[in-house]
Amino acid sequence: MPTPSALPLRLQVINRVVTVLEAITAGASYWFTPGKVSLGFLMIPDMAAFPCYMVMAGEKGGAIEHQLAVDDHDEDFTISIKGVVKASKASDAVTANEKALRDIRKAINDDSKSAATGSLGDLTVKAWFTEGPDMDDGYLMQGYGFFDQRLNVTINGQFGEL
Repeated sequence: MPTPSALPLRLQVINRVVTVLEAITAGASYWFTPGKVSLGFLMIPDMAAFPCYMVMAGEKGGAIEHQLAVDDHDEDFTISIKGVVKASKASDAVTANEKALRDIRKAINDDSKSAATGSLGDLTVKAWFTEGPDMDDGYLMQGYGFFDQRLNVTINGQFGEL
């Protein structure tokens, strides 16, 4: 049986976020090199190095608007980026959380400004953060921090492409 030639645009965007996060390297521009980036959840035993980022479709389904042109639609949806960081001191997961969040935001912002084929700037109408993350700064897992940062995305295309 033949398969479609292109992935759904939503999945292309989610995959691009994974690629962008995997490309982060500690140095002059970033605090951390991710220990692992996954499409979907990781279990604690799978987290050998930190920070770990888990990327998945957010809880908000896509709001689809029909545009003026025939078969031209905008879809808004969220991508959830969950992170687990290890604190340098057991009592300070706040610092690790904030540094990791800054790395994520910078990488996604930079890729959103790019016009390179396959970048978030190419695949989306816009990608932006509208609210801060939900966080646990070490209360539940002493020495580790957890966050869930949601990325809002608008894509455009024919209904069958989204």
